[in-house]
Amino acid sequence: MSIVTNAILHYGSYGDEFLRRVNEFFPAGAGFVSVTSDRLPYKWYGGTKALECDLAIGAFNHLDLTGLIEHLRKVGGPFADELQLMVKEQEQNRFRMMNIIDESAEAPV
Repeated sequence: MSIVTNAILHYGSYGDEFLRRVNEFFPAGAGFVSVTSDRLPYKWYGGTKALECDLAIGAFNHLDLTGLIEHLRKVGGPFADELQLMVKEQEQNRFRMMNIIDESAEAPV
């Protein structure tokens, strides 16, 4: 039985290398895809302009969401607070914004 989580990741202006590091969390070939990837048709999204932010999308079966958030905190380092992750789990009716900032960590001085 599948339990699908749809996800949208905003990763600031970190670029392709950062997304590659994020995708180390997943089995090979199963990670996020940038909306600017050659794997997607050029300008497949709506509107009259190209997107001016780094977004990646994915649909994952049995996603370890807690593990993914911990991984994002690790690879984001001191800039993890700039990351945004929206998820819609299979039985939910809407997306929700996940907190990437580790609020239990000591605040920077």
